[in-house]
Amino acid sequence: MNSEQNNKKTRSRSPKKKAQQFERILEAGKQLFLDKGREGFSLRSLAKMLDMNQNNLYNYVDSKRELWIAIRNKFFKQYKDENLEIIESHKESNIDLLLKIFDHFFEFAENDQAAFSMMHIITSPPSDKVGKFEKEYKAFNFLDGTTRKIQQAIIKGEIKEDNSAILSFFLYSLILGATIVENTMRELEDINNYEKTNAEETTQYGTQSFSSSEFRKYVLKKIELGLTDPNLIVKESDYKE
Repeated sequence: MNSEQNNKKTRSRSPKKKAQQFERILEAGKQLFLDKGREGFSLRSLAKMLDMNQNNLYNYVDSKRELWIAIRNKFFKQYKDENLEIIESHKESNIDLLLKIFDHFFEFAENDQAAFSMMHIITSPPSDKVGKFEKEYKAFNFLDGTTRKIQQAIIKGEIKEDNSAILSFFLYSLILGATIVENTMRELEDINNYEKTNAEETTQYGTQSFSSSEFRKYVLKKIELGLTDPNLIVKESDYKE
């Protein structure tokens, strides 16, 4: 079958089947990005992985940057929807809500490491043109929601600091780093009889007296205490130049 026939076959698919195929492409793409990294990833490898003709793949995405955008769009929407469910069902304090949101961040990374990496770690591939996904893409300013909740906690006196924006950014950076460390700990916990080498400093994460789940609980408890302890307030005069 030549490429023209392949293209006709793809175009003749029902919208439902095209949507299903696109989901397959997104799922396989996120895993290949995780395995190969931005530089090692190629649409040719993805087509081979999916047992597709590469020309058919171009009917769905026309560059790896476009695919990167489409994958992140899917999972940021998923993450946002899950967070909204947490917020809408929450009945306790703003501090408790923030801790639930931070715990969800950990859980999202644990449940789908590839999606998490696409959202927060793997940077965008370059492209000399702007495709349809990029034209239609609206950035997910997910920190805005956390900042609003922190501001509400400040107004209610639950948090004693004044600058909700920098506190939100700090907490994100803290949790992002902790999530990456926890993920490495889990990977090492899943490996039986791994051997520490001088060239792999991350193996020290698997030699601690505490588990990855205990580390997560510690981080969340430390954040809770940091948010509520008046002795840990950082004033703007402490960092403003």
